[in-house]
Amino acid sequence: MNNTTPNNQKTKFCIYCGKEIPVNAKKCSYCFQWLDDEISSENSYSNVNNSVDKFTENETRPGNVIGNQNYNRNRRVNTGLFTEEYSKIIPIRRFYLLMALTLGLYGIYWFYKNSSYLRDEFGKDISVGLRTLAFAIIPIASTFVFYELINDMKKLMEEKGLETYSPGLNALILLFFPCLGMWVFINVQESLNDFWKVREPQLPVRREFDNAEIIAMIFTPLILPVLLFLFLFFFYLLNLPYYY
Repeated sequence: MNNTTPNNQKTKFCIYCGKEIPVNAKKCSYCFQWLDDEISSENSYSNVNNSVDKFTENETRPGNVIGNQNYNRNRRVNTGLFTEEYSKIIPIRRFYLLMALTLGLYGIYWFYKNSSYLRDEFGKDISVGLRTLAFAIIPIASTFVFYELINDMKKLMEEKGLETYSPGLNALILLFFPCLGMWVFINVQESLNDFWKVREPQLPVRREFDNAEIIAMIFTPLILPVLLFLFLFFFYLLNLPYYY
């Protein structure tokens, strides 16, 4: 029996396999992993937490591959010990509301976030900030960088054998028919959801809005009229007659 009093504890649980071993053990007699002294003395988990931790570690070790991708073993979904991490999937209803209630401005953040994924997770050598700036304020350049983004993502999807979209067609629709911009974003996001479902099958999908999204949906409709007023006022000042 494991004495639960910290000062009289005779056994502990291996942080790798979850088996009960002597408290002064330097190496686990079950999985043969060497135990760090500092970690060993501070960690004594319950059988339930060890079972979850063991399962997550086994799934994310470098030798275990899901969808031809090695996962970082720190990407865990536990309660109590680790912060929960969510999949990059965005449910379409949630995505639609974010776009509608921010009057389309969420698309800029969406572009920035997916460009960051290309750089950080797939090693694409791009300037995320410059691309996002071009997408946000430069009309022709926005079409070009949008095409580059969704084309790069398409290549990743094709490597997984997924059915995807036409980058050229979607970019042209966004350029010549901006009123159909919502359809373009949703079309691309549906394919992205399929991709992340394959790449991150072990992570849960966030269904609710986070705090930043809630603030954006509340304040964007209030800020835009102010910005429009300032623009019109500035335009009015530029067109005032000059008297010499």
